[in-house]
Amino acid sequence: MPFADLLSKLSVSSGPTLNITAKKIECEHSEIEQVMLPLLRGRVFHVTKEENFEGIRRSGWIVSNQQARLAFTPRQPESSYGCKRGWVSLYDLSDPTDGEIKEALIRHWFLRTIRHESPHVYLIVAESTWSSLISCKRASREVGGKEFFIPFVEAWYPGDMPLELVTESLVVTLRRTPR
Repeated sequence: MPFADLLSKLSVSSGPTLNITAKKIECEHSEIEQVMLPLLRGRVFHVTKEENFEGIRRSGWIVSNQQARLAFTPRQPESSYGCKRGWVSLYDLSDPTDGEIKEALIRHWFLRTIRHESPHVYLIVAESTWSSLISCKRASREVGGKEFFIPFVEAWYPGDMPLELVTESLVVTLRRTPR
């Protein structure tokens, strides 16, 4: 079954059927920030590669130990703040200023490291879940610069996250630029 069909029929065997219709987005690598930021501002989301999503869909869980590295952060150590604690890594664009987002983009390229290998799936977290999240402000208070995390935009769900907390999905594919 093609991936798009799987997303449109997303269900979890241990819980209720999730009515998530995937929004498909295509853009050039050079356009990723201008296309995605307006869609992601004011939201909290998890990102995974298309091939990892099938396991998430089947199990009904975003499992913390599957996500030892954020999909878009190169060289993130397995001993990062959230990973060490068994938490699911998320991006939280619900509150940071434009300047904070820009700094995170410049320092950590958290959107620009997507490549052409496969589509990535952005799983948008329900707003009702946000109060349960661990913020990067808490990480900064607890560990300062002693453990890796992305300032201003990273957050964590404490433990494995049930897929029923996802309200929307975006499937992003980069178009190849003709040479």
